[in-house]
Amino acid sequence: MNAIDAARATRTSCLLLLLAATTGDARAEEAIRIMVGVADSGVPTPQWSAMLRERLPRARAEEAARTRRPLGDAERGWLKLIRARVPLWDRDRQAVARPYAGVSPPPSVTVVVGNQAAAGDDAFTHDATTIGFDLGELHSAYGDATRPENAVRIDRFFRHEYAHLMQRAWLSAHPWAAESALDTALLEIWKEGLGNYHSLSGRWAENGAATQVAKDTLAVLEPRFAARMAALACATPAQAAALTADLSRGPFDRKWGALPVALWLATEPDADEALRAFVQAGPSGVWDLAARRLGAPLAAVVAEAKAGAPACRLPPA
Repeated sequence: MNAIDAARATRTSCLLLLLAATTGDARAEEAIRIMVGVADSGVPTPQWSAMLRERLPRARAEEAARTRRPLGDAERGWLKLIRARVPLWDRDRQAVARPYAGVSPPPSVTVVVGNQAAAGDDAFTHDATTIGFDLGELHSAYGDATRPENAVRIDRFFRHEYAHLMQRAWLSAHPWAAESALDTALLEIWKEGLGNYHSLSGRWAENGAATQVAKDTLAVLEPRFAARMAALACATPAQAAALTADLSRGPFDRKWGALPVALWLATEPDADEALRAFVQAGPSGVWDLAARRLGAPLAAVVAEAKAGAPACRLPPA
């Protein structure tokens, strides 16, 4: 091959690579659509307003719908980062969906970004195909979007929320009857434990092993997990509300229900199989996972709660 032919071949290869990359990005943008939920004037779009109405008290949602708050530079920085991650998310969603065998993932996902959520939620799901990101909350919690750690952080958040979309599909095919406070807690532990599994950074697990931070946190949360499950077995609605307030909300290291499950799954000997089995078992899988991972005294407490719970569902004689 002479120099001219070599140059032509090089140009052709470069064009083919560029075409492949462009085609891949186009597919990703069809599968994951980014919508800005704030008009140039700063008014929330109808889509974002509808999402706020589901998450905020009525008066606050109505106030937000009237408030003009254009995206600031910092919020636009997060929007730019989110758009840049879409090709990676298109691959990630396939991996997240894999354990949910038997149900179909949504053919496309809409990620709506906005501000004014003011509910402490930087990311959330809205319906079976829609994820929301609050750009203001992201900046407030994690600083400038250009920080190196924020690229992988927003990837984890997407995987977390996409897991919730898959859970909606799974629960539609396998309904869970929450007949007691304990049943309701099991559902939340299952859902948020799986979500938090995808949120874990290297601070918590490395090469399938719990870090010292994870071990220290589990030493605090595992006894709390057992105690709360025991208390929930016959809890009234008011008692249950207090017992589950920090099950999956609040500081990450204090989520007594969601974080232990996430760490147990991440450090199973065969993590992929454990994840698949936990998903397919549904909320009742929490019992088996806890029995396997808790020490004997705490496992006995949880087993007693499971055994005693049915009696609390019986109507009074």
